[in-house]
Amino acid sequence: MKRLLAALLLVLVLAPAALAGEVAVFAAASLTNAIEALRAPFERSHPGLLLAPTFAASGTLLGRMANGQPCDVFISADTATMDAAADRRRIDPKTRRIVAGNSLVLAVPAGNPAGVSGLDSLSRGGVRRIGVGNPESVPAGRYAKRTLQDKALWFALTAKLVYYPSVRHVLAALSAREIDAGFVYATDAAIAGGSVATAAVVPTSPPVAYPAAIAAAAANPTGGAAFLDYLATPEARAIFARLGFTAPEARIP
Repeated sequence: MKRLLAALLLVLVLAPAALAGEVAVFAAASLTNAIEALRAPFERSHPGLLLAPTFAASGTLLGRMANGQPCDVFISADTATMDAAADRRRIDPKTRRIVAGNSLVLAVPAGNPAGVSGLDSLSRGGVRRIGVGNPESVPAGRYAKRTLQDKALWFALTAKLVYYPSVRHVLAALSAREIDAGFVYATDAAIAGGSVATAAVVPTSPPVAYPAAIAAAAANPTGGAAFLDYLATPEARAIFARLGFTAPEARIP
C-alpha cells in the first residue's frame, strides 16, 4: 500500500498542473457564436478550466460589472467601452489587448422589399423602419451613428430609427421582417442564412475592434489570463477567421 501511495504521489508531482475553476467571460453579443465555438477546444487544452460566458451589449455588461456580477474576462465590441471600463477601474489595463476585428454592414430582410442599396437610399419614402443598436450601450449603434453623422444623415433619419438593446436584437428583427434595414456586423449577417442579406458595407472610423482584458475584481485571474492567451493562438485565430472575424493586427487597442 505504501508503495502504491508513493507511486500515486509521484504521478501527481510529475503531471502538468491543471488550472481549476470557472472562467466567467463577459462578451459582446456579436461574439456569441465565436465564444461558443472556442469553448470546447479551450477547455480541452486547459484541463480543469470551464468557460462561463455571458453575452449582451458591451455597455450592459459594463453595468453588470459595476453591480458586482462575477466577471473574470471582459470583451467589448469597441474601444470606447473598454476605455470606460479602464477609467472606472473595472479592468486591469496591463492585460488589455485586441483579440479580433469585424465590419459593420447595412443589412436587409431577404428579397430587400424596400429596395435599400446603401446609406443614401435610407432617406427614400419606401424605407420606414431602420434598426440600430441603442448608441448609449451598443457599440454597433455608436459606429452607425458616427458614420451617419459624418454623412449628415443621422438627424434626417431620426424618425425612422428603431433602437434595440443589442446587435443580435437588430438581426432578429431583420430575420422577422419587422424592419426594412438594420445595422449589424458582417459576422451577424453571415449566420442569418437566407433570411438576411447585406446591402452595403458601412465604413467606420475607427475600425471595428474587440478589446479584451482581465476584470479588476476577477475571482479567477489566472484562468482569465489563460483564456486571453488562448485567444492569440493559431487555433483560436482560425476559429475567428472561419466565422468571418478579421485579425486583430492594425486595430486600435
